[in-house]
Amino acid sequence: RRELAAAGAQTVGEVVGESRRLLAPTPVRGGARTFHLAAVVGAPPWSASRARRADPAAAGRDVPRQPASPLEKNLVAALGGQAGFSAGGLRLSTADRSFGAALSGALERGRLRGPIRLELRGAAGQSFGAFAGPGLDLRLVGQANDYVGKGLSGGRLVVAPELDLAADPSRQAIAGNTCLYGATGGRLHLIGRAGMRFAVRNSGAEAVVEGLGQHGCEYMTGGVVVVLGPVGANFGAGMTGGRAYLLDPDGRHVAALDGRSVGATRLSAVARERPDGVALVDEFRALVEAHRDAGSALAARLLAERHEPESDVWLVEPRTAAAAGAAVAQAPSPSRETRDRTAVPAGGALRGAAAV
Repeated sequence: RRELAAAGAQTVGEVVGESRRLLAPTPVRGGARTFHLAAVVGAPPWSASRARRADPAAAGRDVPRQPASPLEKNLVAALGGQAGFSAGGLRLSTADRSFGAALSGALERGRLRGPIRLELRGAAGQSFGAFAGPGLDLRLVGQANDYVGKGLSGGRLVVAPELDLAADPSRQAIAGNTCLYGATGGRLHLIGRAGMRFAVRNSGAEAVVEGLGQHGCEYMTGGVVVVLGPVGANFGAGMTGGRAYLLDPDGRHVAALDGRSVGATRLSAVARERPDGVALVDEFRALVEAHRDAGSALAARLLAERHEPESDVWLVEPRTAAAAGAAVAQAPSPSRETRDRTAVPAGGALRGAAAV
């Protein structure tokens, strides 16, 4: 109240918007630095409603809330009651956040009936394809920010580069961090690389990506992830379920695995030695074929090579699952090399060249 009185006012409402009532700070003796408030103190006053002055604390409640994605809001309104819809040429911007969430909500509530297939272009805002459920198929040509496929629950998402991209797409980041966070179902194809913490807490979705940053598949409890490129450190930390396939011909990136949580075995050895080996190879090939069909040149090259790609791929599983698989595996012949299997040391690094 003393500060208000010094400004010639009795209530906070009286000084709302009244920059002329602001007092410049008095310089401190001894040359201490002070803030330069001339731009604020000298600003013209701005009008405030009587209600705003009567209850200044209500200011935040009066701010109008914009939809997360204006485009999606208009789509949901326009498609109400329709069964099945396909459209192309729609353009997204970073102002379109959580695109797909409202469409999924309308599908779940029965306001729309699938399938809904949309071809989009541009740079999507955060959480592209969030909570996308069954019946929703989104393909984005461009780039996406963080949290692509957050909470994915049955939908299908593809993020592909522009056709005129000069650089090799498999070496470029096409999506941000924390993609597929907390997903429970569906599939994600990223034709390019993603950032850190890919598929964290994934419990059932499938994904194919062409490279990752640090902490991939952290705390994963289910689902399948195929990585056709390098991975960052701490891959698989806290992973207790699901599995990952890592394309790593010379075994360099296996050292990035968190050895306390996961182990890695060449897929060719899994196919020879485990009863479920053939099924795992088929699963890997089916996902890579789907990635090729989504537009990946890298997947197409991999499948077109003459040699079996399984020899260049590592199956990464939680230690408990890897131990169970080893327990039921057929005994390897004496001629098989120990390099085909490695339980990554607890420190995360490989010991000796024979391990790779």
